[in-house]
Amino acid sequence: MEKFYKPNTIAILFNEKLNESENLANKIKNDISDDFEVFVQSVAVALNNNLPSNPDLLISIGGDGTILRCAKVLNGTNCPILGINMGNLGFLCEIDSSDVNSKLQKYLSGDAVIETRNKLKINLVSSNLKKEYSALNDLVISRGSKIRVVNVEALINGNHFATYKGDGIVIATATGSTAYSLSLGGAILSPSINNMIMKPIAAHTSLMGGLVIEKDVVISLKASSNEDLSISVDGF
Repeated sequence: MEKFYKPNTIAILFNEKLNESENLANKIKNDISDDFEVFVQSVAVALNNNLPSNPDLLISIGGDGTILRCAKVLNGTNCPILGINMGNLGFLCEIDSSDVNSKLQKYLSGDAVIETRNKLKINLVSSNLKKEYSALNDLVISRGSKIRVVNVEALINGNHFATYKGDGIVIATATGSTAYSLSLGGAILSPSINNMIMKPIAAHTSLMGGLVIEKDVVISLKASSNEDLSISVDGF
C-alpha cells in the first residue's frame, strides 16, 4: 500500500440517478473549498466531456457502479478514488453518506493509504475490428437477446484449457469477484492477491467455483454463436 498525501485539487463526481447525491456533492464542496481546489460534475457529464483538470483525488458519490464509471472517466490515470456510498451495494466504498461529516476529513488530511487494485487489460479482435479496454471489475461475453448457446474456447498462455457451451463467460479481477462472478457461484478473492477468476455462465461443463488464475497470465477467449453476442466491460 502507498501513503496518500494531502491533495490540492479534488474532483467530486455524483451519480445523477440517485436522489440527494448532487446535494451531498455540493455540500462537500462548500465545506472544503477554503482548503482545496474543488469542482463538481455528474458522472454522465464527465463521461461525455472528460474532467476540466487533472485532480489529485476523485470523490465518487453513489455506489460501486458509480466507482466503475469514475474509473472509466479517469481512463487509467493514477488518481485515487474515494467512494461515498449512497446506493445499496458498497463493497468498494470507504464511507457511508451518513458518516461524511465525521470521517471525510481524515482522508483529505493525508491520514490514509492508497489501496492498489489490478485491472484487466483487454484486447478485442473481431473481423477487422481491434480495440483495447481496461476493466476494474470484469469482462463478460454472453448471449444477446435470443436464447442460443454460446461456444467459448478458453486458452491459458496459448494452451487450450476448455471449451464452454452455455450462456457465456466472465473474467473477473479480485475486485470484481464480489460482483457478477459471485452471483454465478464464483469464489471471493482477496484484493491483495491480485488474481483473476474465470467463471462460465450456465455452461454444461463448468467448474463449480470457477478457475482462479495468476495475475500475469494471458487468457484468450474465442467466442462464437449463431446469434449476436454481447460484450461488456465493467458494465459498459
